[in-house]
Amino acid sequence: MTEQKTTYNDDPSAEFLATAGLVTMLGTVVSGVIALVSLGAGHAMSAAILGTVALLSFALSLFLFSVDSKRSEGGALPFPSWLRAEPETAAEVAA
Repeated sequence: MTEQKTTYNDDPSAEFLATAGLVTMLGTVVSGVIALVSLGAGHAMSAAILGTVALLSFALSLFLFSVDSKRSEGGALPFPSWLRAEPETAAEVAA
């Protein structure tokens, strides 16, 4: 049998970009929901401010995710080595 090795690259900036993108996306959802509730309650100014915050947060999260994906485009993906098994024929197994 062949021994499969996996390597992980712990790049702090990639971790930061991905985490910041997720946190800003969470902020988008929360501020969007609160903006809708405020609009339903008749607080148009609060809804407008929170809606603006939601749009800016969404744009920032898209920017962070795009920067993260552009940084990792050049590197090799780890998963093909996990999935690629060396073909073994019956003769090789018996030997």
